[in-house]
Amino acid sequence: MYVMNFNETAEVILEHCFKLSILKKNAEEKKKKAIINSVIIAALRADMTLDDLKECILDVNNGKIIDCLFFKKGGNLFDTYINSKWIKFAKELFNQRSVGLGTPNAASGEGELMFLFLCKDIKKPKSGDLQIGNEIFELKGEGTRVMSNIRGSDFRKKTIVVCKEFNLIPNEANRTGLDAVEIEKEQHLDHWKKELAKLSLAGQKDFINKWLGCLDNEDHVDAVVKIFRNGQFIYNIFLKELVKILYSIMVSSSSFDKFIILGDGTNVKIIGGDVEDFNKRVDSGEIILRSDYFRINQDYPVGWYID
Repeated sequence: MYVMNFNETAEVILEHCFKLSILKKNAEEKKKKAIINSVIIAALRADMTLDDLKECILDVNNGKIIDCLFFKKGGNLFDTYINSKWIKFAKELFNQRSVGLGTPNAASGEGELMFLFLCKDIKKPKSGDLQIGNEIFELKGEGTRVMSNIRGSDFRKKTIVVCKEFNLIPNEANRTGLDAVEIEKEQHLDHWKKELAKLSLAGQKDFINKWLGCLDNEDHVDAVVKIFRNGQFIYNIFLKELVKILYSIMVSSSSFDKFIILGDGTNVKIIGGDVEDFNKRVDSGEIILRSDYFRINQDYPVGWYID
């Protein structure tokens, strides 16, 4: 059993954070304490002594811990791109979500502290999660969502208007009992197939196009062509086109160059701001659609979980 002197360890951590610009020297004490605590917890869980921590920091300064080729290729972060000597510590840091990096009342995402603390070439940008050179990276852990800008409550109102325009009957939302146009939810699929059958094929396509347009006020004729295969509404293709639109919205309204789906770190996907590349990966099944985040009675933006 060993003892890690807290005050001495805190000084070593702070000095490292100042040197790498993880923290400013005049940062709030709350932020300093949060990062100190996160690093110490990770070090203790990794069975490290203070000397081990000092050695690790020396390796950081010499660029010996993280191979930044990871940010181009993805894959297994820990087995391929982390110095084996420090994998245990890196994994513990990976799981730390410190308020020292986030906004005053929000914690950082998984992986963020690990990258910043273990690589001198990775910085914290003003907007986004990480920066290497001129590239901005957005990190997403498990339960990744691609998001629109429209709130669920507003999306419900807009789609109800579209529904009335075509003289269709809304479904009844499961929990709230509200009228809604939840075509994205499989439990309402039978209802919407019956409603669509009331329209001509051209009318069906027009209705779906306008429903999708409620997300971004854009026309989605090309997506609709794919959704209606052989004159039939194909639900699985509808979901894929919906997620593609959500990603396109997120790219156009954000300032990142690459979107990183970290998951648990074993099968990381690096996605650029190239929407077409994202679309191909959705179509191929490399990007997996999980479940919706369409909360029609709430003021959260609508979105979809992906892996």
